[in-house]
Amino acid sequence: MGGGFALMLAPDHDFAAASVNYGGLDDETARALPRACPIVGSYGGRDRWPGVRKVLARLDPLLAGAGIDHDIKVYPGAGHGFLNNHGPSELTFGDRLLAKLVAAGYHEPSAEDARRRILAFFREHLSPEP
Repeated sequence: MGGGFALMLAPDHDFAAASVNYGGLDDETARALPRACPIVGSYGGRDRWPGVRKVLARLDPLLAGAGIDHDIKVYPGAGHGFLNNHGPSELTFGDRLLAKLVAAGYHEPSAEDARRRILAFFREHLSPEP
């Protein structure tokens, strides 16, 4: 849900940049994206969360067509929630079951690269002009 919320808030709120990690994209948000701030997005190629394939097929072309600066990357070895490094004892039984269903789990190489990209993107778009 967090990535979907980030996409919903990227247009029309005067943000300088947004980070979207594995989130949904509804039609209303898609129509608003031409008014969005720059977006850096990270998705897992193994993600089985419902609708993620549609997001990946639509997001980059929508942003490119609108001239919105963006950096969208899919990590082939990662699933949903690959940035979240939680131990099994930190998750409820339901969370563990859901994680298994949608191929969720921490993927260190992808998480490290995504964090690097997010920070670089934010430095570019949030740093004061010299």
